[in-house]
Amino acid sequence: MEPINKFCPRSGKPVKPDSLTDYRGYTVGFCNPGCSSDFAKNFQASPNDTQYFDVLIKEKFGK
Repeated sequence: MEPINKFCPRSGKPVKPDSLTDYRGYTVGFCNPGCSSDFAKNFQASPNDTQYFDVLIKEKFGK
């Protein structure tokens, strides 16, 4: 799966293939598995991350 983002919303570092998860039906990535797992467990506790992904989804897919 190809993530919609190239850089981690938390660190700005490149997304790693072992750090992908799902958000709103899209594959999103982080720079390490810990961040990915943390986001996947409770994305509502990460408003900065969700805002970052929501903007990308709107820009890329118009949703």
